[in-house]
Amino acid sequence: MKKKLVIGICVGVLVIALVVAGIAKNAGSAGTGPVFSVSAAEIKKDDISSFISANGTVAEVEKSEVYLDTPIKVTKLLIKQNDVVKKGQQLAEFDMESLNMELEQQKLQMKTQELMLKKLKLTDTTVSVASSQNSVKVAENSVASAQRTYDIALKDRDDTKALYDMGDKSKSELDRAENALKDAEAALKNAKLSLESQKEAFNSANKTNNQNASSKQIDIESQQVAIQTTQLAIKQLESRVKKYQEAMYAAMDGIASKVNVTEGSFTPGGQPVFTVVDPNKLEVMLNINEYNAKIIKPGQSVDITGDSIPEKEKITGKVKTVSPVANTNMNSSGSQETVIQVVVSIDSVNDAIKPGITVNCDIKTVDMKNILTLQLDMLSPDKDGNNFVYVISKDKQTMKKVAVELGTTSDMKAELKTGDIKEGDLVIMNPKTTYKDGARVKLSEG
Repeated sequence: MKKKLVIGICVGVLVIALVVAGIAKNAGSAGTGPVFSVSAAEIKKDDISSFISANGTVAEVEKSEVYLDTPIKVTKLLIKQNDVVKKGQQLAEFDMESLNMELEQQKLQMKTQELMLKKLKLTDTTVSVASSQNSVKVAENSVASAQRTYDIALKDRDDTKALYDMGDKSKSELDRAENALKDAEAALKNAKLSLESQKEAFNSANKTNNQNASSKQIDIESQQVAIQTTQLAIKQLESRVKKYQEAMYAAMDGIASKVNVTEGSFTPGGQPVFTVVDPNKLEVMLNINEYNAKIIKPGQSVDITGDSIPEKEKITGKVKTVSPVANTNMNSSGSQETVIQVVVSIDSVNDAIKPGITVNCDIKTVDMKNILTLQLDMLSPDKDGNNFVYVISKDKQTMKKVAVELGTTSDMKAELKTGDIKEGDLVIMNPKTTYKDGARVKLSEG
């Protein structure tokens, strides 16, 4: 009996110890301190999208505009505005008669100028110098002869004087020798003067020939310049004729969106005579402020809506180009802002999209599918800017503070890049600064 009593006491002590240990264990798993009533949401995979919205104008990708600098009369108009036209189709007839006549006159003038040039080149303007050259040779011979006569007379005079001095010649013989020398000297002088005169005549003839040659060359060059001027006038007229002829025909398939002329009137200056557009190739021109433009890139998806587009109709496009330069634009409040032009291509054009209408474009700057996300209302940043969330334990009794790193962020959600969180975990919404790691929680209903 005593042995049974001892065993009973031991069993009772063991049971009490187990109960106390269980209570202590349960108390530890449930945390300590106050119990916070919280709401929570499940971590799950979702899509993240973010948009930038802007209004823009629909414009043609391909269009043909006909401008004519010099007005010309339209004798016949073959289309009207909004007509469907085909490439090569004649749109109008122009009065080309006076222009063609002017072109023919210029061509005839050039032929006349070319004949005049040929005549100038064939004209001989040289003066014959053979006679002058012969006269120079005769004069040179005369000088040589007179020089010989003079030399003989000089020697005879000198010899006669010497003999006279010796008494072998008379005074009359010396005078005769002196007179003969004087005559020979005069004849030599005259011969030399005649030679100089003949040389001057010869040089004058040569000079005249040189002057005539220079004058002829100037006349030839002047005529060549005249021909070049006429050629330029012909080229300009032919260019005008070609431009007018091309302007009378459609350069592409499309719609004649503008016809700025009437039959019998002259073509306008400063605006297109005809504008042909391809209504099936359109794009949207947007002006995006510089803050938003930095996250817009070619290829991003775009949803397009507008007053003229039925609500049930889904029209999409893609960012085609982002301008590398910025412009200054006047905003709705009247102040200037820096904007960057963005061009959006339209995937499929229908009757609701027309050139010139205003549309709204939602550019999808973020578009991620089936990724692990958390709601921004779950975040509890610290003073250093690090993000944390509070994860509820599996038994839904306590909270655990977990550091997280975010990736791409939208207006309401963010990509969960790193953190001790997995799909299906419950995370507290709108955490308070009084929450602490390990605190007890009570989930609010709903």
